Amino acid sequence: MTPETSLLKRAARLLGIAESGLMGASHSVLGGIVIRADLIIDGIIWSKVTVRGMDATETIISMVQRLARDDLNGIMIHGCVLAGYNIIDLSEVYKATNLPVISITGEPHEDLESHLKSTFPSGWKARLKVARRNGEMHSISIDNQNTVYGQFIGCKKQIVKGVLKRFTHFGGIPEPIRVARILARALVKNELYE
Repeated sequence: MTPETSLLKRAARLLGIAESGLMGASHSVLGGIVIRADLIIDGIIWSKVTVRGMDATETIISMVQRLARDDLNGIMIHGCVLAGYNIIDLSEVYKATNLPVISITGEPHEDLESHLKSTFPSGWKARLKVARRNGEMHSISIDNQNTVYGQFIGCKKQIVKGVLKRFTHFGGIPEPIRVARILARALVKNELYE
């Protein structure tokens, strides 16, 4: 079984990662949930990323390494542009973990280049290079009412569609992301992430 096809196995486990932060804070919190295809949660982890920094890729790789699990089948992240344009390099995460990486968002990135130019007048090219390396943004229908947008490395669109159908049970937010976001928000609200 390849890493890609293992995403569809009956007992597949994903690490879902989502962000939460406070306006004006120097860091955002990443909540991570290990969740099985039967929706049993069997692991949690969290970390921080720098707002307007370039440490999101390394932080996610570190989260996977700290979990030290050999039963993960993939990583699902709520978007690859975090914390004030701290952009995740999906291919670097894939190379470092050997796990398929799926980035899902509710809306496509609109005019990212101009936002980067205005926010980082002297450093926008490096961030844009990472964003472009993540590949094309694909529209993926979960069902007749819900469409998400995704970028992915290490798996094909048809596999991603199957994963989304298996892990999405309420509306258009896959459970790995929904639960990871709840964790991240709780950590921020209760200041438990230091």
